[in-house]
Amino acid sequence: MTLLHVLNCLALTFVPPWIIYTSILKEHADGGRLGVHAGFAYALTQLLGMILTATFVPSLESDAFDLSQEFMKAFISLGDVLGLYFLFQTKRTSHMAVLIGLSWATTESLLRRLIPLCIEARSMQFSWKHTQTSLQANISICTHISFAVLIWIWMRRPALRKNISIIIVAQRFIFPIVTRFLVHLDMPAAAVAAEAA
Repeated sequence: MTLLHVLNCLALTFVPPWIIYTSILKEHADGGRLGVHAGFAYALTQLLGMILTATFVPSLESDAFDLSQEFMKAFISLGDVLGLYFLFQTKRTSHMAVLIGLSWATTESLLRRLIPLCIEARSMQFSWKHTQTSLQANISICTHISFAVLIWIWMRRPALRKNISIIIVAQRFIFPIVTRFLVHLDMPAAAVAAEAA
């Protein structure tokens, strides 16, 4: 049963990108090489983001919410925008934008989800956490493809740059900071509820 659970989680994580690639993007001649190139670009932007975060964002000892620290993390996350910008420097079609977004999502799944799924999903006890991780990979496919297409449209249509810039700032700055603040507000309530029980 454990083997079936692992296979199910791995299939739920890695089969949808393969289906999208084979059904939509396979006929493009440069697709495979560009996909690998985009995957390495994603890994490089994440590595640079980790180095910048470790260097410039101080670690807090308490669970206090620090707005300046959250702004620094959000600013560092703009490395994804720069990585996509450099990938789109040459003339690319909308299909290539989808391929680059799919490559970023697949690389994220390989780097963040493959080892935990293979190791933890083989445990004796069934957990919905692994199925949720696999479903998060599918949501990640949608967000990475839409983000790559947004950057592609921003570069190709100067008339839409202001509106797309607002969307990118909201996605990369405002949404993560508000989300972390709301999680921080919920933490003391969860601690009080745990002590009362």
